[in-house]
Amino acid sequence: MRRALPIVASRRARPLDAPPRPDDVDPWGPLVDTRGRRYVYARLSVTDRCDMACVYCMPRGGEVEHGERAELLAMEESVRLAGVLARIGVRRVRITGGEPLVRRGVVELVARLREAGIAEVVLTTNASLLARHAEALAEAGLSCVNVSIDSLDPARFGAITRGGSLADVLAGIDAAQRAGIAVKTNTVALGGVNDDELGAIVDWARARGITPRFIELMPIGEGARLPSERFMSASQIVESLGARVGPGRGESTSGAGPARYLDAPEGSTGRVGLITAVSDDFCDDCNRLRVTAHGEVRACLADRASVSLRDAMRSGASDEDLAWLFRWALGAKGEGHRFTDEDAREHEGVGMSLIGG
Repeated sequence: MRRALPIVASRRARPLDAPPRPDDVDPWGPLVDTRGRRYVYARLSVTDRCDMACVYCMPRGGEVEHGERAELLAMEESVRLAGVLARIGVRRVRITGGEPLVRRGVVELVARLREAGIAEVVLTTNASLLARHAEALAEAGLSCVNVSIDSLDPARFGAITRGGSLADVLAGIDAAQRAGIAVKTNTVALGGVNDDELGAIVDWARARGITPRFIELMPIGEGARLPSERFMSASQIVESLGARVGPGRGESTSGAGPARYLDAPEGSTGRVGLITAVSDDFCDDCNRLRVTAHGEVRACLADRASVSLRDAMRSGASDEDLAWLFRWALGAKGEGHRFTDEDAREHEGVGMSLIGG
């Protein structure tokens, strides 16, 4: 048996103590959990800060416990982890936050992730700063951005984001498209807030060659504190879209995340994505792991249990040790996210901006 690895998670998480790595375990095999799910996609957060404070994500005024700079993964550490992930079969890395573009060095990180062996690097952003970075991100190898946009009405957008500028977001989207970066939009469907413009968002996106996606409100973090009438199920979203989408349950894109895509009706073009974590979960074929900005690997969005890769690296862990920690952390993954359990209020303690969404 090898030496025990020091695993200390931050106070935001519930630490898991990993056992020593057995000598007979190959750390470099494909990344597979105990249910046989193979992991090819990682979400890598680079900051827990954001320049907006969306009502379902962050408290008013962004009043969360941000980490000090020394607590965050250094860019070199993120690149090292990406190299390990590439060796164990991860092909796609999504850079997230908070808002990733508020962290210095993100453009260089994109290039270095590609150099580390990641085949596809993508980014989730609120696009407030995208206009100034889009061309450089494209040159670095970024292939796609997912832009959060919950309303096309400037006043409503400002209310949902608590001060965000719709004009800046639209400028960022335009700049990304000019630079050749594919664009998808993420809209959290909120009953009584933006449910009257979901169809308009589809029309707007299709006119610009953008793939719109709608997300069910998840009962975690600030989302768990919103009134129940804010939740819209996938079936309600589809009903609101009417003839803009064709029939069917929708198809997923293997290895590219949780969205299922509905085709446009016959004679039209443009798919619409649905992310249905609550009404029709995708746990059985989940292929994602999350590394927070603090270097904690979490096997599930809704779980506060974590293993600190940051602390392991800073205590001298080898790349083989890190590969084993990824494998062990996923071995502790449960069968589902338990959003509907009686103790689901515990998910209020899981902050979206702290874990990378």
